[in-house]
Amino acid sequence: MLRFAEIGLFLLPFGLYLVWRLLGPLVRPALLWFAMTAVLLLAGIAIGYGLHERMDPHTRYRPAHIENGQIIQGTGVAP
Repeated sequence: MLRFAEIGLFLLPFGLYLVWRLLGPLVRPALLWFAMTAVLLLAGIAIGYGLHERMDPHTRYRPAHIENGQIIQGTGVAP
């Protein structure tokens, strides 16, 4: 299954380029500006989330584990 994901991620830019070349003349400029704005907004949100939820540089990660039949979520542990 992982191999299919790798192949799909490799082929995705080529497929998007093909769609862009085929539909390029049919797309209105307003739709193109909307799509570019949406992509930039999503990238900004992803970067902001990554910066907000990151752990400190020297924090060790304690992976999820099971205690007394309960799953304990993984957390950062101060050194």
